[in-house]
Amino acid sequence: MEDVALKRFQDKGIWIFVCLDLSIFFLFFLVFVLERHAAIEVFSKSQASLNETIGFINTLVLITSSWLFVMALRVLERNPLKAKNLLLLSIALGVLFSILKLYEYYEKFSAGISVVENTFYTFYFLLTFIHFCHVIGGLVALSMLFLWVSARYKTPDYCKDVGESIGIYWHMVDLLWVMLFMLLYLLR
Repeated sequence: MEDVALKRFQDKGIWIFVCLDLSIFFLFFLVFVLERHAAIEVFSKSQASLNETIGFINTLVLITSSWLFVMALRVLERNPLKAKNLLLLSIALGVLFSILKLYEYYEKFSAGISVVENTFYTFYFLLTFIHFCHVIGGLVALSMLFLWVSARYKTPDYCKDVGESIGIYWHMVDLLWVMLFMLLYLLR
């Protein structure tokens, strides 16, 4: 009985967190669009300096990472070794996303562009850094699950239950990145 109650709490808890987090980002997105409308030339010129190729690659990398995570959960009970390998690949892609994002920051800073360059870059650095922190949090959770599966520290059922909550979070990170990619890199 306690397990069912705990599972219900976990399910509600992750969904409440996701809804609150998405609401906060939605407000950021709304303010971004309003500010963009007020300073279209500054935003367009600044936006042209972003590396769309890296942004697109990062989009594919995160979506693939989520797909691998889903595949890992699907095979967890039948084939823990395969699940472990899929989790490791999912983590590796999350790390690749982080490296590419840090490289993008390096490009901007090397060009003398900082957070206070203009309103667009303030939004760019703020939103992508908050998202970057979400990615790091997700990587910590994915790594924790990987260790549990690898060491068989927790039962496959337990790992799957916790993994579902981690998956919901990881998919939210994807969704946020897709929105950021569209707003920051593609919106003209």
